[in-house]
Amino acid sequence: MTSRERVLRAIGHKSTDRAPADYGAHATVSQRLMERLSLTTHEDLLQALHVDMRRIGFDYSQPPTGPDTDGYRRSFWGTRYREPDADEGRPDNVSASTWDTRHRKQDAVVERPLNIPPFNDNSTVEDVHAHAWPDPTKLDYSGILPACEKFHGTYATFGAPWSPFFHEIGWLIGQENFLVWMLDKPDVIHAIIGHIVDYEVEATRRYLEAARGKLDIAYFGNDFGTQRGCFVSPDMWQTFIRRPLKRFFDTAHDHGCKVMKHSCGAIRDLIPFLIEDGVDILDPVQTAATGMDLPGLVRDYGSRLCFHGGVDTQTVLPFGTEADVRAVVRSYRALTREHGGYILCGSQEFIEDIPLDNILAMYDENAK
Repeated sequence: MTSRERVLRAIGHKSTDRAPADYGAHATVSQRLMERLSLTTHEDLLQALHVDMRRIGFDYSQPPTGPDTDGYRRSFWGTRYREPDADEGRPDNVSASTWDTRHRKQDAVVERPLNIPPFNDNSTVEDVHAHAWPDPTKLDYSGILPACEKFHGTYATFGAPWSPFFHEIGWLIGQENFLVWMLDKPDVIHAIIGHIVDYEVEATRRYLEAARGKLDIAYFGNDFGTQRGCFVSPDMWQTFIRRPLKRFFDTAHDHGCKVMKHSCGAIRDLIPFLIEDGVDILDPVQTAATGMDLPGLVRDYGSRLCFHGGVDTQTVLPFGTEADVRAVVRSYRALTREHGGYILCGSQEFIEDIPLDNILAMYDENAK
C-alpha cells in the first residue's frame, strides 16, 4: 500500500494497514529532529517518520508598494503601513511606546499611526467596490505542477492558497470593527468579504488548474474557534461566512480534489454545516478544546468526516511521557482501525516545548 493509497482509503472510510500520518512543526523543531536523527533534509525527516502526505506550498500575497512621500507602504489588500520611527529625538515627556506612533515635524510631535486601513466608520459599500483590490492573474503559478509531480502517485499531495478570509477582514479593518460592523454595517462586511473571497477563489482555481489533476487534497485555512466555543455565533457564521466558504469547497471539488478544512478551537457547532457543504477532512482537531474529543467526534460524525490531527499538543505531547503518547496513538488507531477516517498528526504544529522523544514516540508507535 503506497502512502497515497493509505491516505485516500482513510478519507474514504476504509481500513488501512496503519493510520496515515502527516507532520507539521516549527522550523526549529524540525531542525532539532534532523540533527537528532542525523538527517540532512526536511524530506529525509518526513521519510524517517513515515509521513504519507506532502504539502504543495503557494504564496498568494503580492509585494507591497511604496514607500510613499509620507513613508507608508501599501499592502496588497490596501492597508497603508510603516515601520516605527527610531527613538532618536524623542522628547523626555513622550514615552518610547508612544513615540513609535508619532514623529517630529517643525518642532512639534504629531500623531502618525503605524497602520491606516482602507476603510473606516464612514465607508460605504460603494467605497468597498471602488477600492483597488488585488489581481490574481498577477500571481506566479508556474512552480505548482513540478512540485506536484515530484510527489504525486507515491504520496498524497495537498495544498492551495491558504485563504483565511475570516482573519484577513480583521487584519484589514481591525478585529473589533469586524465584530461591530457585522451588526452595524453588515452590507459593508458582506462587500469586503465578497472582494477578498473573489480574489482567493480565483487564485485557488488557477492553482488547481496549474496542478493538472496531480493535487489530491485542497487545504484551506481560517480559525473559527476559541478554546471554549466559536468566535461568533453559529447564526452569524452562517450569515457572513458559510456561503463564501462553500465557494472554496465547490472549486476544489470541481477539480477533483478532496477538501481539508483547517480550524482551531471548539467548533463542534459548525461541523454539521461543514459536512453538508462538502468538507471531507477536518484539521487539526484540537482535542483539548470544549467538545472536540476525538472519540465523541468519531461517534457523531465519523461516517461522514475524516479527522486529521488530534494528538494533543497542549497537554499530552509537551507534558506527558513517551508511554502516554504511545497510548494515545494506540487508542486512536483502535478507534478508527475498522472504518478509517483518521490521519495522524498533532492537534497543532509541534513547537519547542514538546520533547523530541515524544514526537518520535508518536510516529514510531504509529508505524508498528
